[in-house]
Amino acid sequence: MKKVLLTLAVILPMLAGCGKEEVGNNPAEPVDNPKEYTISLGFSGEITDITESPLNRADGGENTDLYGIQVYSSSTDSYDYKPYAYGLFDKKESMVIKLVEGYKYKFVATMVVDGKEKIESYSSGYSFPFFSESGMQLNNTFTLSTNNDNGYQLNKGKARLKISKESFDRPNTERYYGEAEGYIPSSDGQVSIDMKRVSFGAKFIAEGLSEGSLAIQMNKAPDMEIVYPGTEVQDIFTFSNLSYNGTTWTDEDYSEEVPVIITWQKNDGASVPVASRNITFKRNKLTTINVKVTNSSVDNGIDITTDNEEMQAGDTIVIGASGSEDTGVDVN
Repeated sequence: MKKVLLTLAVILPMLAGCGKEEVGNNPAEPVDNPKEYTISLGFSGEITDITESPLNRADGGENTDLYGIQVYSSSTDSYDYKPYAYGLFDKKESMVIKLVEGYKYKFVATMVVDGKEKIESYSSGYSFPFFSESGMQLNNTFTLSTNNDNGYQLNKGKARLKISKESFDRPNTERYYGEAEGYIPSSDGQVSIDMKRVSFGAKFIAEGLSEGSLAIQMNKAPDMEIVYPGTEVQDIFTFSNLSYNGTTWTDEDYSEEVPVIITWQKNDGASVPVASRNITFKRNKLTTINVKVTNSSVDNGIDITTDNEEMQAGDTIVIGASGSEDTGVDVN
């Protein structure tokens, strides 16, 4: 009996030692832990032309352009994209994000030229079109978030302007927009987003203005004014984007019919109607409107011609002149 007990005393410690060695060889983390890839973002398309635009900041000046980016993710066999991350940037070199393998990604981006000077901001961040639940902060980094409320206005023209403290569906801002879909991350990967200008130009020239001013109201846009002895005013506006599809307003022939009302405000306080009509403005094109002003509201009118300055030339339209008919549009 003593011999049996002695044998067990020797064998049991050996078995215990073997058990500890097998557990120690097991990995601490699962083998199928997904890999992360660091991806940088870049831009192509019409946005590359803005460095030559006279509307941009002077060379060597502070970068005032704002880039808003929303990232979505989906399984590789689905098109049901869900919010993944968002960010607001003024430095393109900071647009770097970590993506997880096993998923594909969609990127939605917009850029407002001189956005820091144009878009209203608060302590919580910038307002439309750069919007998140708590305000989109300019921190040049991506914030992981599955909240649908972050960045949801990037594909619309709406913006809250700094100078007026008001929101407009067609603000006087120069905007670019682009999407990239179906990207699968890889080592040393880069996403290039094709950006298109989603703006139009409007230039008004007064002919025969002898006093007072011309009040120009464009639907859902900031008012414009020509004050005598001045003869013209012009600006660039962002389209409202009437489609639910974010890429529609980047189409080459995209246009919006915009109601315009022009009134002559005379020095004696009288308001003389000049014209009211829907005018078609085309993407990336400047339309010049020659406004004919006389003391008779019957003879007042608008002659729309083309120009080729900051944007490509637009179509020629005549409204409000002799023989034409005003449509009585509502700009509200």
